[in-house]
This record gives sequence, structure tokens and C-alpha cells, in this order.
Amino acid sequence: MRKAAWVMALCLLLCGCAGRVELSLMAIALGIDADETGVTLTVKAPDYSAAARGEEGQKEYLTLSAHGEDWTQAAARLMREAPLEIRFGQLREVVVGQGARERHLLAELLGWADRLPNVRSHALVILCPGEARDLVEGQQPVIGKRLSKYLDLSMQHAQQQGDIPTTTLACALRDMTGPWRDPLLTAAEAGAEGVRYEGAWAVGAGGETTYLSGREVQLFRLLQGEKQALLVECGGRSFAVEGRGGVERAVVGDTLRVRLPVTLIYSLYEQAPPPETARVLEEELAALVHKLQQARCDGLGFGCDAVRQYARLGDWLASDWPGRYAQARVEVRVEARARQERNN
Repeated sequence: MRKAAWVMALCLLLCGCAGRVELSLMAIALGIDADETGVTLTVKAPDYSAAARGEEGQKEYLTLSAHGEDWTQAAARLMREAPLEIRFGQLREVVVGQGARERHLLAELLGWADRLPNVRSHALVILCPGEARDLVEGQQPVIGKRLSKYLDLSMQHAQQQGDIPTTTLACALRDMTGPWRDPLLTAAEAGAEGVRYEGAWAVGAGGETTYLSGREVQLFRLLQGEKQALLVECGGRSFAVEGRGGVERAVVGDTLRVRLPVTLIYSLYEQAPPPETARVLEEELAALVHKLQQARCDGLGFGCDAVRQYARLGDWLASDWPGRYAQARVEVRVEARARQERNN
């Protein structure tokens, strides 16, 4: 009898949970747009109602948008006009449009997004050209996959290629509101063949932004110490570059110093890479740091080293690190070893 009672209680619990899910809109993507008239919020969620009614040929995903003079009005209108309660525990991406980026509203709007009830803080933050609403509406799963699973696989593939950073909502807010470093946010664009994830937007201390290509993101991740694989050209030949870890970043006086150990890989049938290969990579990496400096984006976290020179937080905040960082000299030293790749 006791076992039967436990089974009955479990069935009631599961039925109750399933009922709550079916009576909710589980948001997969959230779009945020801002212009001179206010804020527009867009959500995309699975539409269980059409399947429940037995309707065929209906869209499997529902897209809802609401506009208000500010975030509070837009969110209230979105919740009020939605046919079911919107839940954000399954959120995969937070997409911010061009208008919000150009108005330097990223930190404010992402802060509001983080206050949504039970929001998934591991959602990837994405910046796009044009309106976020268009990118959210363009998100469609491939045949046989849920949209949430499709987004996970698409972003995981881009991350493995090294073409995008891996900045979540929680990490973006930490870097935007803290005094130690600045974020790089994923860039995406909707096209005829779907959404393409490539490159990043570097966000500066004052809200300035600059675009980094997929190649520049690869270099950035290499400077972060990730085992990033990429190619470098020298003397008409291409060599694979692998980071060996142990990257050192330091602030010495008015100079930003980087020491990067790498391995240059060449074929069994080729000569070893010339010494100039390391210098080519040094120049490319230094150009990337200069580009980040122009946007006052300390994405590599030099401030985490510079802050050690101050005994009190107030002194550090008064030192104008963003301004000093933007004017600092850059020294990049690549310590390269060559390795011949033997084919078995």
C-alpha cells in the first residue's frame, strides 16, 4: 500500500509539472530593440496550442513583440498580451539590436533582462545589425530538431571554430559593471540561409563598440590562453598555430606586455617555418590589442593586473584606468617552437 501511494503521488507531481509547462510559453530567444520612441521586446517560444488543437500546417514556434516608452512598459505589455505566462528558464540567447548598441544602452538593457523572473543566466548575448526582432523571427530549427537544441549546436560549432566569444548574460553584466575588464559579445546576422554566428562586438568602458572579425576573435582567444588553432602566413606559406598555454599579460608602467608561447606546425614534406613567422604573428596580435584600445575595451583584462598597484579600491577607481589603458604602449612577444606533423 505504501508503494502504491508513492507511485500515485509521483504521477500527480509529474502531471502537475507537465500541465504547468503546457500552460506556459517557454521563451527560447529574447530580442531587445531601442530607439527614440522607446523599447521593443520580442520573444520566441514553442507553440503547443496548435498541436493540442490538432491543427496541421501551423507554425511550431510563436513570436510575440511589444513596444513601450521604456523597459517596464514594454515588458508589462508583452506579459499582458501573451496568450500564456512567459517563462525564461530555457532561454538560449539574448539578442540586442543596433539601436541599443549605438545609444550605449547595453548595460542598462541587459541589467533589466537579468531581472526577468527565473531567467537563464547562461544565455548567450548576441549583437546584430538592424533590429533584434528580425533576427529572432528568423530563427528556425532544422528538420527534426527543436529550436533550443538547434541553437545550442549552432553556437557550439561556432565556438569550436573559434569564430565567436562565449559571453553569457551573467558574464556580460559582470564585465560591464565591474572595474576590471570589458566584454566581447557574439555577433550574428540573419540571412537567406538562416542566422550566421561570426565575429564579435568589443564593448568599451564608456559603451563604445568596435567589430572584430572571426579571425580577430581567434587571435583574441589565443591571447586568452585558450588552445585555439589557426593559420599564420609567412613567405607564401601557411603554418598552423597552437597555443601552448601559460600566456602572461602584465602592465609595466605605461606599457601593456604580452608573452605568448605557441607551436608552429609544418608538414613532413616542408621546411621548418622561418624565424619571421613569429614576428608576423606578433604584428597581427599587436594590431588587435590596438583596435581594442581604440574602443577602450580592456577585453583581455589588463586591468586585473594593473589594480594590484593600488591598496584601496577608491584609489584604483580614481586612477582613470580606461583612459590610461587606451594610451598605453603595446609589446607582444611570441615564443615559437616548430613541430613537424608526421602522418601515420
